[in-house]
Amino acid sequence: MIKLKPVAAAIMAITSINAFADGSVIGEISDASGKLSGAKISIVGANFVTASDKQGKFNLSRLPPGQHTLKIDYLGYQPKEVMINVTDNQEVNLGALQLSYAADSLQEEQAIEEVVALGYMHRGNMLAMNMQKEAHNIKNILSADGIGKLPDRNAAEAVQRMPGISIERDQGEGRFVAVRGLPAQWNSTSINGDRLPTAEEETTSRAVAFDFFPTDMIEMVEVSKAITPDMEGDAIGGNVNFITSRAPDEQIFTINIAAGDSEKAQGGSQSFNVLYGDRSADGRFGYLVNATAWERDWATDNYEPRRAIDDDGIAGVHRLELRDYTGTRTTYGLNASAEYLLDNGLVFAKAMYGTLSDEETHYKHRIRFNKNRVELQEIYNELITEMHGFQIGGEHDLDLNTQLNWQLSTYENTFKYGDIPNKEDNAYYVVKFKQAVEFDDEVGQRNGSDTGSSLVYNTIDGGTDPGREIGSHLSDDWVMDPQQAVLADVELYGIDVKERDKIVLQLDLTHAYNAQLELKTGFKYREKERNASFYDKFYGWNEAEYGPTPTMADIADDLGVELKDQPGRSDYLDGDMPLSYHQHFSQVIPVNDLKRWWQQNQHKLTFLPGDSQTVENGGGLNRNFDLTESHTSLYGMATYQLSDELTLLGGIRATHTDTEVDGYVAVENDSGTSVEPEKGSKKYWSVLPSLHLTYELDDLRQVRMALTRTFARPDFGQLSPGATYLEMENQLKSGNPELDPTYSNNFDLMYEHYFDNAGMFSVGYFYKQITDPVFSQTYQGSYRDQSVTVKSPLNGDDAWLHGIEFATNTSLGFISPAMENFGFSFNFTLMDSEMDIPGRDDKVKISRQADELYNFAFYFDNNNFSARVAVNHKGEYIEDHGSNADLDTYYGDYTSVDATASYYLTDNAMVYLELNNLTDEPLEYYTGSAQRPNQIEYYGLRGQIGIKYDFF
Repeated sequence: MIKLKPVAAAIMAITSINAFADGSVIGEISDASGKLSGAKISIVGANFVTASDKQGKFNLSRLPPGQHTLKIDYLGYQPKEVMINVTDNQEVNLGALQLSYAADSLQEEQAIEEVVALGYMHRGNMLAMNMQKEAHNIKNILSADGIGKLPDRNAAEAVQRMPGISIERDQGEGRFVAVRGLPAQWNSTSINGDRLPTAEEETTSRAVAFDFFPTDMIEMVEVSKAITPDMEGDAIGGNVNFITSRAPDEQIFTINIAAGDSEKAQGGSQSFNVLYGDRSADGRFGYLVNATAWERDWATDNYEPRRAIDDDGIAGVHRLELRDYTGTRTTYGLNASAEYLLDNGLVFAKAMYGTLSDEETHYKHRIRFNKNRVELQEIYNELITEMHGFQIGGEHDLDLNTQLNWQLSTYENTFKYGDIPNKEDNAYYVVKFKQAVEFDDEVGQRNGSDTGSSLVYNTIDGGTDPGREIGSHLSDDWVMDPQQAVLADVELYGIDVKERDKIVLQLDLTHAYNAQLELKTGFKYREKERNASFYDKFYGWNEAEYGPTPTMADIADDLGVELKDQPGRSDYLDGDMPLSYHQHFSQVIPVNDLKRWWQQNQHKLTFLPGDSQTVENGGGLNRNFDLTESHTSLYGMATYQLSDELTLLGGIRATHTDTEVDGYVAVENDSGTSVEPEKGSKKYWSVLPSLHLTYELDDLRQVRMALTRTFARPDFGQLSPGATYLEMENQLKSGNPELDPTYSNNFDLMYEHYFDNAGMFSVGYFYKQITDPVFSQTYQGSYRDQSVTVKSPLNGDDAWLHGIEFATNTSLGFISPAMENFGFSFNFTLMDSEMDIPGRDDKVKISRQADELYNFAFYFDNNNFSARVAVNHKGEYIEDHGSNADLDTYYGDYTSVDATASYYLTDNAMVYLELNNLTDEPLEYYTGSAQRPNQIEYYGLRGQIGIKYDFF
């Protein structure tokens, strides 16, 4: 036999088949690179069909005794037929490459070997297409090989190329995952089937921020757009399930090392990943350990015109924020798994750990038109997110037709700030300076007259300033002077969130009632606990005891340090914006020295209760709460093979949610305002029926239909009583413990056409009828004698969403054999929605629902060299609804271009190149129109070059 490189050849094989007297046949399908999921196994001329699972295993139940022809279909390979004989006390064994069975004293061997040229991209696509084809619900699959073909470094980015999937970003990296353009919290994201607890700096939703989880730890991603009863039903858009690797069948040892650079950052990046696994000599015990580390320097140029509503209802700019970020972001991950094979199944254990640490330096110049001053904020902090979890479970064959699966898990997710400025005051540390100025006469001008509002208006509103050219309205030679920039205050902004799923228990019982009918029932229980604390403390200089408030120059002299130009000052927004602002920037004190200044001078500052947000003074109340919640689910479902062509899957899931929240409310009475404890609770059953139909027109074409009911629980922050004022955002956010869950009745119709070379195209339609959607109502109000933006959650009236989805993936070999190694993939999703909001006469779109998503990729893939260029686009959407359409705030459309290439130096060594954000696409928010921007962020190009080596 000729040995071939794994990336260059694949051999489809049945590693074992066992036929038992009661008519059940079990086996395992693999090729030269590993187990094959989604292979179709059938009996020719009879209605017996199944598919191999994620470990390549299959089970055909209730076969009658006698000789049968077993057929194996796998896209990308020629179909194979194998003769098996089911008689009493007879066992048929098929080795890795040959079928061998004994009939009395006769030995007969039959080869079933098929060798094909196969690049690693193509193999990953084959695996995904076969699993998708054989699924009983509407889903998309992404394999580890598919993840590796694009420069996506965390779990959120890994799925953005899939049909109907979009992501939200932070500092240029993917964070939250959304399905079909719906809010991230209306979808479920899980690891190995379990939803994870959430903890994030500013987000109080149920959406998991997946920027902490590296793609190196992911074996496969399943996106289910039509939920089955054995899945958790709180997924209106769908479920994204990240599957981590299990123990291998043989020894593996892989190291992956890379280094790179970022266009805007002044440093580079380094990443390292090691994967090791093995199995005992008897094959029963296997284990795997996967560890990864990734450190990268990053930088962001951020431009934020902040708005207030004037007496005519027009949103003008009351301050212009020029934010310059630099930082070092470090991600560590660990995935460990072990399993032990029993005579009737296996037991397993999994452990996972992921952390993201972001040490951030941030210089913010605030030009305050309504205050006649310019401010400099020097900000230094470390943001730390940490997740860990542990899972044990088992898969047991009670008999040849009945299987019991169980798993017991626990998870914890935390967010906190690092020890800045010190261990006792770990917070988002801000030192502010202010300098009085006089602005020119254009401030307040709208339609040729002075409104007296001290706001700057965009040209779209009759003002003087285009959206991307909000002027400073200072003289061209004005520079912030450290001798005149007086200390305004010191701010310590603290957040500590811990969420635990203390216990997650799941039991599933599957029974093959007959050859056509499989029954499945199960139970799942989760006990959740969330503790959230928040404060925003301000300290001012104590002039009564320590004399005049120092300037920036005074503080530098006190520290014995020299003022320095702001890092990256001359490059701020260079080439990105029509106007240049950096000529107004001040010199700065190095942030590490400002840490030392706090240590030495903390006693000279006085707490400012009027500006601060603490529970004691009635501030930040909806960010301080303790929540306990339990989820109890029961389900039953049946899969019925009505004929060779038609499969029905139906059932029902019932989920009970019991939520209790302990928080605070501010109570006004004759003696003033007091803070009192407040308890909220909510209990409800969610009954979720579903029906899925798959009709095979032939071996390569099928139609799917699904009728399902799903729901979404209100976000944690929405359920908390009280309100929080965010000084940095000038927003007052309040909660609403009386919110009802949101329900959706869903209809899906999908046509899928597959090709023998593992290509495909699909087209589908979906419709969602949504009850009690939660939206964020935004209006202008008053807080502590100033105008603020108030945000509060409410249940809206009923809503609907519908859309079409198209996807195709194919090589260009159908044009010419010479183009067999070239190919492309393309998918798009077009959507529309409508909902009613109390107080508005017009119809609006659902919050955070984009109108269009699309992905396009062109690739080359042969035995040794692979390359791909990909375009990802997400349309604009409304983030928060205002009192009218002009005051709706939008997340702007986003189009990114990325590329990757890889080359096998030897059978075991591959070098690769990854490039992100080739077009330096900005992230944008705006009010009503793109000509009225609220935030524009530029990240620049970044890339890495690396080598991957397989020792075994």
